[in-house]
Amino acid sequence: MDAERQGAGAVPAGPDFDDTQAATGSVIARLLKSPGSLAAQIAVGRGLWTCGLRLLLWGLFCHALYGVAMALFGGVGAAAMTLVKAPCIALSSILLCMPSLYVFSAVGGEPLTLAQAFAVGAAIVAMIGLLLLGLAPVAWLFAVSTNSSAFTVLFSLLAWIVAVGFACRFVNQFRAVPAFKRTAGLKWWLLVYVLVSLQMVTTQRPLLERPEQGWYRAEKQFFLAHFFESFGED
Repeated sequence: MDAERQGAGAVPAGPDFDDTQAATGSVIARLLKSPGSLAAQIAVGRGLWTCGLRLLLWGLFCHALYGVAMALFGGVGAAAMTLVKAPCIALSSILLCMPSLYVFSAVGGEPLTLAQAFAVGAAIVAMIGLLLLGLAPVAWLFAVSTNSSAFTVLFSLLAWIVAVGFACRFVNQFRAVPAFKRTAGLKWWLLVYVLVSLQMVTTQRPLLERPEQGWYRAEKQFFLAHFFESFGED
């Protein structure tokens, strides 16, 4: 019988998790090929700080590579700028949303420990980053072969939405773990994370333009206004 998870009784590891897999398996491979085993490890609560840190670093690295591929639309200068900005957007978004993840999970009936909340948030960042990395070659092709900023913005938005969809699939894996039958809190939290991420992109603009007038724009703007403004630029 595994150790108790924060006042919730003994938590079985489940059919998809064992100690050998946690020790030797690649955390990224497990996230992609066997997300249920990673969800089971998070439920059990073993090695979560190390696992979460690895997931977060991989996720930020993938965001950086996708940022370069997308921002080549604006040239090498824009790509170098977004190489820094893309992981900053992902990191800032998850840090801002971490308190709400902790609260929403408790209100939803499945309270997480701090280590579990960190691991879940890091896994979300990693999942989104990996999906974006898979689409990076396509983003690069359109970035260097078209002069339509509207299409570049729309493609990146659709790619990110697809990645978030797979992150939702990862959250659904928790329902197969006996300790996490109720995932409503996590799903509502994902909506908060989506909104925060979109606004953070707007806060960190520009991302596709050459940074000739600085890396940031001082004026405030809502993300929907920024999105529609991108179409007007063409």
